[in-house]
Amino acid sequence: MKWQHGQTAYTIFGEITEGITPLLIAHGGPGFTSHSMKVVARYVEATGRAAIVYDQIGCGESTHLPDKDKSFWTISLFVEEFALLVKHLNIENDFALLGHSWGGLLAAEIGITQPQGLKALILSSALADTDMWETQARRLALEMEEEFSEPLIRHEDAGTIDSDEYAIAITEFYHRHLCRIPAPPEILTAIEESQKDPTVYSAMWGHSELSCTGNLKHHVVTDRLHKITVPTMIFSGRFDESTPASNQSYRDGINGSHWEIFEESAHMTYMEEAAKYQRLLNDFLEKVL
Repeated sequence: MKWQHGQTAYTIFGEITEGITPLLIAHGGPGFTSHSMKVVARYVEATGRAAIVYDQIGCGESTHLPDKDKSFWTISLFVEEFALLVKHLNIENDFALLGHSWGGLLAAEIGITQPQGLKALILSSALADTDMWETQARRLALEMEEEFSEPLIRHEDAGTIDSDEYAIAITEFYHRHLCRIPAPPEILTAIEESQKDPTVYSAMWGHSELSCTGNLKHHVVTDRLHKITVPTMIFSGRFDESTPASNQSYRDGINGSHWEIFEESAHMTYMEEAAKYQRLLNDFLEKVL
């Protein structure tokens, strides 16, 4: 899709069919790619429902804009891109939306605008208020053994995250709270692709998962969640860096929403408990669409 800031790349799984609401999927980051979200798209495609993944502007196969000022990278930019994409796909009157991690926050922000065609929302390990995320991430770090927590916090606070000591500690944090199974190739590929151009992640989030120093710092979404009026499903892992506190705020703020916790998972629930995720996702879509 061509728009004023370049090209937005997307992939359609299945065939968009009148009478069967398609699912759009927003990837995480900010600044990651849609690569691992293709797994979720295939879950949905298997039921005969079309699913669409896309690389947000600045990411993956979409146009990269490394020379843009930090101020360019805003939530409204990505909300605009999404609105143009559903119009481009000619589904603006009938679509569902799933967002994972940062994509979950983006999905919530889109839901708050009450698009006419939005029929259902899935928030998967979503980022909520960034101050809460930082507080909860630091709590999770401090709950680790001192051999990991001490260097992790020390280097975070000092900004010396290039050290080998930090690398060992953050790897342990990610093993506990990002993905508790051996990292599937889809996730490794998404990480590798995102590291080629950290422009979006650096501008919007910062230097690491634990500390937001970018444009999302102090961002609040929970005070507007009452504006989301479509059926909403919330997914999160028991050991997720998107902690129960964050997901409880979504559950409390969105009237009638339902929350499922994956007891064996961290942040990549759709991989860590794939069969359960596929079943619950497709059951929800079948029920509400």
